[in-house]
Amino acid sequence: MGLWERLGQRSRLVRAAAALVFALVVGGGLVIAGAAGLAWTDAEEFCIGCHEMRIPLAEAKDAVHDKNRSGVRASCPDCHVPREPVALILRKMEATSELWGHLRGVIDTPEKYEKNRYAMAVREWTRMKKNGSQACRSCHRFESMDGEKQSERAREQHAKARTEDTACIDCHFGIAHREPDGPGPREIKVAR
Repeated sequence: MGLWERLGQRSRLVRAAAALVFALVVGGGLVIAGAAGLAWTDAEEFCIGCHEMRIPLAEAKDAVHDKNRSGVRASCPDCHVPREPVALILRKMEATSELWGHLRGVIDTPEKYEKNRYAMAVREWTRMKKNGSQACRSCHRFESMDGEKQSERAREQHAKARTEDTACIDCHFGIAHREPDGPGPREIKVAR
């Protein structure tokens, strides 16, 4: 093999290596940017950046998930954004329609918010029922509950919920946001 042929082969290897390094750098940058974007949109400050989201936030002020004896506070994403990677990505994709609603002014006044309150509640209740109230159960685990500190009725209901795999939202709704007029989550039938 002549000198020119060997140089030609070497330059192909150099170009291939450079292309691989470039792809890794760009790919890594996209992964980091994507993770940063997910983290940025998963902060309460992002959620209330749209003025219409200040309506439900004001409602939640002083509710049990905002102020309580243990000092643990749940923020908007704690309840409304899944933690599991696939569910998180799917929820973020679903949220793009909510951004479209923001741009169109669907709930930009208290009157419009009230008009859509029930539909928004049903959407959240359905999501929570489908995933077995994962957001609730990320903080509230049956195994960690002290039955001695619960009323007899609460102990019975929690035991029943545990055996029947009932969604938390079936009983615990209207605790962070004002309950809308209409049927509650128990009436919503969802296949899991």
